[in-house]
Amino acid sequence: MEFDALRHYLLSESRQCLRPPIDRFRHPWIAPMPLSPTAEAYLNRRQGKSDAASDQMARPNTGDGFATGDYSLGLFHHDASEAAIELLQHSEFIESVAGSFLCLTDCAAPSGRVHRVELCHKTRDGEPAKPVICQFAWRIVEAMGDQGPEWIERHRVLDRCSQFIAYLEREYTGLHGLILTHSSLASGFDSDILTATLPDKSVEGPDTNAMMILEYEALSRLHRLMGHKEESTHCDFKAERLRDNLRRLLWYEDDQGGFFVALRWQHGVGSLEGEIVSVRDHAGKIRPLESWSTLLPLYARVPTAAQAERMIARITRPEGYWGPYGVRTVPADDIFFHQAPRVMLYDHKKSGRGPVSNWSGPLWILSNYYLAIGLSYYGRADLAQELALKTGRLLSRNLSEHGRLFECYNDQGEGLWPARGTFLSWNVLALTLLRQFSL
Repeated sequence: MEFDALRHYLLSESRQCLRPPIDRFRHPWIAPMPLSPTAEAYLNRRQGKSDAASDQMARPNTGDGFATGDYSLGLFHHDASEAAIELLQHSEFIESVAGSFLCLTDCAAPSGRVHRVELCHKTRDGEPAKPVICQFAWRIVEAMGDQGPEWIERHRVLDRCSQFIAYLEREYTGLHGLILTHSSLASGFDSDILTATLPDKSVEGPDTNAMMILEYEALSRLHRLMGHKEESTHCDFKAERLRDNLRRLLWYEDDQGGFFVALRWQHGVGSLEGEIVSVRDHAGKIRPLESWSTLLPLYARVPTAAQAERMIARITRPEGYWGPYGVRTVPADDIFFHQAPRVMLYDHKKSGRGPVSNWSGPLWILSNYYLAIGLSYYGRADLAQELALKTGRLLSRNLSEHGRLFECYNDQGEGLWPARGTFLSWNVLALTLLRQFSL
């Protein structure tokens, strides 16, 4: 079979991403890539072993390795929650996937804030997780089958999820009534042009709000499973109200099709159009900024049938989003499109600039997955199949040529980052796509 080698590699390497309980993490958990030698030495030291390499790693001025592409000691909320979509199909990963959810929420602040990245010994930074925590929990419960309700009770899963949702509603409801994106880094899409370089908590973006709709729906399912009919109905009401607000406030279309814009509230502006996150293009015309995240509401079943048709027209333009290996994260004919391996971005936490992942043009397996699912919801299984095959062939090519996989790729199918090691994380979603749409 065409993708047998890829399937074997993704599952065998995912086994190398499993981590034991250690320090604050009281459960098995999963990282986005296999252990590097340096990280392995550090874990050995923390488990009571010692050698010269681990002593070197233990020096106070030694970093966590993220800047060099070594993520093997990080528990990332978004990587873990979305990789779980595939990993939970395999019983050997259920314990560590469930443990990742518990470790993330064990380390939550008293306010309910779940942090976007945790290290076993400390919170890496205080930025919040995006709205995927309830979806993460629901996926685990579904995979557990009859044991799911007992797991919910034993670990107070509904309390953890409800506190997170209440925190987002309390701290991140914007003045248009939508959910604010904390930052481009917290969204997980580091250089996304809708939020990158703008102040924290200033943009009500379509991606964050699409995910919040799915959070409400997942929390509703959890309540329904446990017999909480009133709470379930209330979550469904919130999801539909938010979905309707996105259609009313964020929809935009032009001669290339439609998408959902981002808003930035400004005092005294008299029209909604004046608050769209926009830019003056090369011809001097003001237009809304767009990236693949303006298409993400398709995944949450936000657009009407007519709106979805206009979105699909936009997505499938070969000179725009529809690339040879999948969905470009910014259209190729956009003035902001580029496929550099990394992007320089100012980080106020560090009071300086540093390189971050590029979501301003390269292909990512996660965006391929989200949009393939969204296309299938609206009757375009043919396009979802095309994306599945492009994704499988892209990863198979890199595995054959380099013996490893990357975070993101250019239009020539070349892996861009990291410079060393293999990136697993949501690359495993290639298997989900192939199972659902091409095999």
